[in-house]
Amino acid sequence: MRETLDTLIQRVDEDRWLAARFSPAHVRERLLAIYAVNYEIARTAETVREGPLGAIRLQWWREALAEIAEGAPPRAHPALAALRRTTNSRTAADLQDIVNARAADFESQPFAAWCDVDRYLDGTAGVLLRVSAEQTEAQPAPSPAFLKAAGRAWGYTGLLRAAAFWRARGRSALPQAGGDFAEMREKAWAFYKEARRFARALPQEVFPAIGYVALVPSYLKAIERGGIERPLLFRQLRLIAASASGKI
Repeated sequence: MRETLDTLIQRVDEDRWLAARFSPAHVRERLLAIYAVNYEIARTAETVREGPLGAIRLQWWREALAEIAEGAPPRAHPALAALRRTTNSRTAADLQDIVNARAADFESQPFAAWCDVDRYLDGTAGVLLRVSAEQTEAQPAPSPAFLKAAGRAWGYTGLLRAAAFWRARGRSALPQAGGDFAEMREKAWAFYKEARRFARALPQEVFPAIGYVALVPSYLKAIERGGIERPLLFRQLRLIAASASGKI
């Protein structure tokens, strides 16, 4: 039996799936479709090692999203079908930015300096936060300052958690100009604190699209102790508390 998008996202992107549980059903469907497309784009570098082949696959997603943005029927893929059914053409157009940013995944040392890492995170985690938040139709919408800080906080945390995986493939997310993982942790902490400050002005309705950022501190503490995971029950309770308090 084919795996549903809900089951897929629960399996491969559980933190976003957990936060999406706080949304009404119609918003949840939009978020799951977006997360499914994001997963398919992001996993290209996990399943393909050769740069030329990776570029071909990313181009397939770029063209598929462009077609939906232009109003054409979706290609034969469940994530694209769900995206076309639940969101508008602008959403598909915006998700092309993630495809473009993911081209860096096929560089052996993709970042020259920290500013290049920031730019990559803005184009991946940051874009996903913005597009997802738009689905909640919350007013006021999250500010660009919040989206930048939150995307970088979550993105740096993700790079730290994935460090061993990429190291095993002979790659590193550290910039060529210098820097280490301790500095990366400091950046994740700093951006999280900045995002938390901006989040005070956000309406409750946007939480399902951004709430998972509340898990950044617990992941960073786990990383400092030599781990990368946190128990499911802990994450559930943390998200409940963050939703109730309105603070990430």
